[in-house]
Amino acid sequence: MEVKLAIAPIAWSNDDLPQLGGNTPLETCLSQTREAGYVGTEMGGKFPQDKKELKKVLEDFDLELAGSWFSGNLLSQSVEQELKDLDVFIDNKLYAGCKVVVYCECSNTIQGKQEIALSKKPVLSEDEMKNYAKKYNTLYDFAKSKGAILTYHHHMGTIIQNENEIDMFLKYTKDEVGLSFDTGHIYFAGGNPLDMIKKHKNRISHVHLKDVREEVKKEVLKKDTSFIDAVLAGVYTVPGDGIIDFSPIVDVLKEINYEGWIVVEAEQDPELANPFVYAKKAFAYINKIL
Repeated sequence: MEVKLAIAPIAWSNDDLPQLGGNTPLETCLSQTREAGYVGTEMGGKFPQDKKELKKVLEDFDLELAGSWFSGNLLSQSVEQELKDLDVFIDNKLYAGCKVVVYCECSNTIQGKQEIALSKKPVLSEDEMKNYAKKYNTLYDFAKSKGAILTYHHHMGTIIQNENEIDMFLKYTKDEVGLSFDTGHIYFAGGNPLDMIKKHKNRISHVHLKDVREEVKKEVLKKDTSFIDAVLAGVYTVPGDGIIDFSPIVDVLKEINYEGWIVVEAEQDPELANPFVYAKKAFAYINKIL
């Protein structure tokens, strides 16, 4: 197994919640990322959008771009338009040295809507999922032809959130289509991360390690809060600080000889969970079980 460790900038600044780290400079995030031991970061809202400036800021902090989130609109616009949007996006990220495009359908997501409970998330029928997967295959092939890896991120509040939806999506997409496996999102959605990675071990193309505070999870599900309110309540934390046992999950990655990025991602309030302290805590924990 050959992996590189990265951490997502969302621990320092949350793009969906400006009140969480909105005033934290990008330089603070990147310098602390490197100082904590990580060699990579993922794209965030404060990063330069110009490809040359993006490449320079990464070089300045001796970091690689492990992945870049792409908000998909495949349900609301044509495949042709989605391909045009992806084309420019991929070119810019490849220039900055990033091959991994983390795709998530966001046209009807409720993940950023504080007024909508998680129980009201969008749901596709099996026929609708089959049609969606067929379109996604086209996007995947296009990205591959450009030298990029399009990896699908299952996410709370979206059409692909729980185990059944992940199973359906992977059933109807081609075998080489990969999943951006996120331990925290599948656990929050009621799934077992270890069972999920075992079931789909040959479809893992990117990894997000995120932990969950069990008592907070129970409380927000009982209250049927929005995803935003769940994050504000502290449902997520870094690996080693919550309920999930990551050691057997890493063992599966070793078994399949996973090659790629392992990204620590834990969106929480930086005023309550100091990003630098938690970044170092996660780095030590993951290196202990690798």
